[in-house]
Amino acid sequence: MRARAAVLLLTGADASGAAPPGCDGHALAAAMAEDVLTVFAELDDVDEVIAFSEPRRLLAEAIGWPGTTLLCVPAEATPADVLSRLAGMGYREAALVASDAPDLPALHVAKAFSALGTSPAAVALAVNGGVVILASRLPPPAGLDGAALDRAAPPGLRETLPWHRLRRPADLALLDPGLEGWEATRGLLSAGADQPGP
Repeated sequence: MRARAAVLLLTGADASGAAPPGCDGHALAAAMAEDVLTVFAELDDVDEVIAFSEPRRLLAEAIGWPGTTLLCVPAEATPADVLSRLAGMGYREAALVASDAPDLPALHVAKAFSALGTSPAAVALAVNGGVVILASRLPPPAGLDGAALDRAAPPGLRETLPWHRLRRPADLALLDPGLEGWEATRGLLSAGADQPGP
């Protein structure tokens, strides 16, 4: 039986709204998703999965590595739906990760998995609203039925290390240039900053 899956969640609206003036929003959303997937490579004994809805298939195929599992789900699929699909694939634990947290340290994902040793589900809240990581034993507990990454977490979940998400241009100020990683996002934003003004 497969043990753990770290899941990049590409469903619902993309993160193009975080783009500053002069930056292509869809390119930024793609760069952020690529950086989140790269975080998974730092985790031991975890399978990388991209769960996507059909409109984002091309992005999922473009950023996935050889061996990355691509899981197409309906556009209206909830986190609980995705977790149930993973349970059906044989996983015992999974962590769903928002695609707009490009500088998320791998430690935060590892901590969410660790919390499942004592709790059926755990959540890493976004300091600027919503959820960054939703981790669960599988099959998911009933308390996750109403969960969504873009809303407040259901009550009673164990909280792990918080982080931030980038959904508006002002959120870009939360990025720490001193942190390693997030190369795709960093490169895109740097290129935009280097462009001459009109």
